[in-house]
Amino acid sequence: MSIKTELNTNLFFNRENNLKHIEQDNEFGFYRAISTGNKTLVEEYKKMFARSHNSDDTIVLQGMLSQDPVQSQKYHFAILASLIARLCIEEGLDRETSYGMSDIYIQKADTLNSVEKIYELRDKLVNDYTETMHNTKKKQSYSKQIAKAIDYISNNLNTRISVADVAEKLNVTPSYLSKLFAKETGQSISVYIKTEKLNGAADLLKYSDFTITGISEYYHFSSQSHFTAAFTEYHGMTPKKYRDAYNNIIFSKPAKDKS
Repeated sequence: MSIKTELNTNLFFNRENNLKHIEQDNEFGFYRAISTGNKTLVEEYKKMFARSHNSDDTIVLQGMLSQDPVQSQKYHFAILASLIARLCIEEGLDRETSYGMSDIYIQKADTLNSVEKIYELRDKLVNDYTETMHNTKKKQSYSKQIAKAIDYISNNLNTRISVADVAEKLNVTPSYLSKLFAKETGQSISVYIKTEKLNGAADLLKYSDFTITGISEYYHFSSQSHFTAAFTEYHGMTPKKYRDAYNNIIFSKPAKDKS
């Protein structure tokens, strides 16, 4: 059967059974909500897509990209991740960060063996990019000095960073920088640095095989016990439990932690 014949057959079947794909405006509206970090709008789109019928009883469907339902969803997942990554770059997300996130998620999806698990990972992908873009947009509203301070901190999280280090890089006094940073961000530089290290540690626990000891040393915590205490206070569970909880939700085999 030719492609044209198959296409006409599929179109006829969809019309007869009141089936149609997601409206383009809604689909790209969803992508734009993610890429601009609009958490409220993203949740509204999620609710809309969760409904299987429109008001006129038309059933909304996804394209069948493979006869194997799991493989079909993997293809959809890769398309979604790739589109979102590129839109987020357009909206100001660092190119390597955006593509890196997309690559990691696509590789994770490739290991899954059920449609339900792929849906769960898709929600995490959407939430992760939305949160990342929400924070990126917040940073874009800061003054040049604070934006530079944040960039410097982001690029040096695996070192021992002090307020004096950041101030020296910006050629201002520590006291001036501390006041300006607190005024624009609502928190002190030291708290911000600690928070970014703990968020980075959470990502490594989710997406890498680094041991807890290795992560603690990478982010230059004074000791593993100090890291564990700080992580537990901020994330509400120990690093080990955090890793296990994430892997048990998404993957059939939890990541091994040798620490």
